[in-house]
Amino acid sequence: MSFNIFKLAGLVIFLYMLLPTILGRTLHLGALYRGSKKSGMVALTFDDGPDPRYTPQVLDILKKYQVRASFFLVGRHAEQHPHLVKRIMAEGHSLGTHGYNHRFVWLQNPLSAIQEIRKGIKTIEGITGKVPLFFRPSWGVFNLFTYLYLLLARQRTVLWSLMSWDWHPRSSPDRIHDIVNRKIKAGAVIVFHDRCTKPGAADDGPAKMVEALPKILESLQLKGLRPVSLDEFMLCQDAAILKKCLRGLWQVWEFCFDRLAGLKPVGGQESNLFRLAVRNYRGQQMELPDGTLLLPGDKVGELHFNNEFLQRITATARSLELIGIMLLRETRRSLPLLAKAVSQDPTYQGIKALIGITMIHRGTSQLGFSVYDLTPGIRSIVAWYQRWLLFLLHPGGLSHLRRQWNKLVPKKVVISRQELLKRYLSDGVSWSESGNTRPAKGTINAR
Repeated sequence: MSFNIFKLAGLVIFLYMLLPTILGRTLHLGALYRGSKKSGMVALTFDDGPDPRYTPQVLDILKKYQVRASFFLVGRHAEQHPHLVKRIMAEGHSLGTHGYNHRFVWLQNPLSAIQEIRKGIKTIEGITGKVPLFFRPSWGVFNLFTYLYLLLARQRTVLWSLMSWDWHPRSSPDRIHDIVNRKIKAGAVIVFHDRCTKPGAADDGPAKMVEALPKILESLQLKGLRPVSLDEFMLCQDAAILKKCLRGLWQVWEFCFDRLAGLKPVGGQESNLFRLAVRNYRGQQMELPDGTLLLPGDKVGELHFNNEFLQRITATARSLELIGIMLLRETRRSLPLLAKAVSQDPTYQGIKALIGITMIHRGTSQLGFSVYDLTPGIRSIVAWYQRWLLFLLHPGGLSHLRRQWNKLVPKKVVISRQELLKRYLSDGVSWSESGNTRPAKGTINAR
């Protein structure tokens, strides 16, 4: 009988305390604990305040360094110092709640645990006139009912990826700085404390944190990391999720387009930069620099970028200039393979030229391509699509593209078959074998 009681008690403890904490704290289901590692952002958060001694000092430092942060306020302390709550909001920082009394939810019954959350929210709302969007559970733990309540409520539960340990009795300003400086990464959510809350916390912990904070902010700047409030942090996070979904849809489109358009990897190599398909030329008569005459109806090769390969390039390049340099390097590597395929593959016999459409066309003339303007209507459509594609592929996203919008002008790049073979065929096959072979249209499309 006693054995069954112990088993039942263990099951209750597991379901009421351990399971929801494992789901929220360990598996982070329904709780944010870090953001995108590609964002360059970190979220500074301060718990347990406001405190009349330390919170103003923190706000002064943040103001000096022009940094926005987030404050998870204990409702009871906020009631005692409403002017600090208003100052936090007035200076552009995010407000979150940390419960009303900062109680340990494992020791609370379901009703009092939920009331603890709701009363904290109502207190902040009563001072600011706005419902705080963010909540952090005391000590980062849940019980079954608080976990379910937070999933259903209009609250964003925020935990952390980096603890500064400023509350620890053995902490010091140098140690706090060293912990943050050593472990900080882009996307981190960092926890500091601007008030001492027992048990276990050192009385002078906030003072040590305040002393370390300027040096921490300077170290973040040297690392190229930008401290932001949770409002901005979450906006970036939500945008990253949307972008990921759009990228997934684009990959489906990419798969379908390749099949419908008959695009094949050049030389059968997936690692090659190019995809190629044979088409009939539909443009105006065009004479290329080497004398090749391209007429409507001529067989042409339509050349596209391998966008999976392009994605790997854009993921590491932070500017269009660097993307252009890396693409030129990969183009030089891939053109001999292209020349070999055009020379030997029966599919591509009879083409006259390769024509590409791309926004990254600087330097292509050095590779034997001629560059031409597109007609205004086609240029607008292609520019819209390729800008959208770069937005999906480039980690800098839309803000990066806006800074370089005037550079994103698509052009047509063309190289004749005989010029391609003359420059890049090195396997002993004569480029002159093509005779009057028509130039193939190889469109370098960042599709």
